[in-house]
Amino acid sequence: MQGHRELARSTTIPVAVGESMYSVGQFRDYLVRGAASVVQADVARVGGITPWLKVAHLAEAFNVSLCPHFLMELHVSLVAAVPAGAYVEHIPQLRAITRAELAIEDGHAIAPDVPGLGIVWDRDAMDDLRVL
Repeated sequence: MQGHRELARSTTIPVAVGESMYSVGQFRDYLVRGAASVVQADVARVGGITPWLKVAHLAEAFNVSLCPHFLMELHVSLVAAVPAGAYVEHIPQLRAITRAELAIEDGHAIAPDVPGLGIVWDRDAMDDLRVL
């Protein structure tokens, strides 16, 4: 954390942290110390939607951007719901095992307007990829 703080103070380049953080408290500690200007909270790693929203509110309180890590199909709706949301990381790794892709129009990710978390798993493709 100290290294991130020193880095943040020595450059105008935004310092992003969080894709490997697992608690709201970790994000709070980095923000209180000025060790991050972008938080990359991952809903799966931080413990679900409720803790993710707590991180989003911390980001807003500290005036830093929220650019979540991975699971863009889920994160796009969450980012659209919070003021600090800035970007959605686009990692097309799930294409082989999902039935739908993240909708992108004019460079903007579009939150789905259907119920659910945004990920439509292709169970047949997943079965085909299993190692026996």
